[in-house]
Amino acid sequence: MLVMKIFQTVALFAFLIGMAILCFFAPWTSTPPGSSAPHDSLGYAPIWSQRFAAVAGAGVDWGAFALLAGVVAFFAVVIAAGAYFFRNKRGSEREDV
Repeated sequence: MLVMKIFQTVALFAFLIGMAILCFFAPWTSTPPGSSAPHDSLGYAPIWSQRFAAVAGAGVDWGAFALLAGVVAFFAVVIAAGAYFFRNKRGSEREDV
């Protein structure tokens, strides 16, 4: 049970840190949601930012945000798997101590 707790805790922590960073660097587009027009990327800014307020139709590109959130989730699992794999190689948890 402790082993899965380590995996879950590390995965959740890495995911929350990654999502916090993503909220500060969200992709913005000038194309209105639901439009079939090509999406023009404006850059990256916090979700709550007014940086692109002067651009007509500017807003967070939620599709790109969702893709980046998926990448964050993937790397959170990879980091947690690394913590799980090397759990016996640390300090007092080692088998030879």
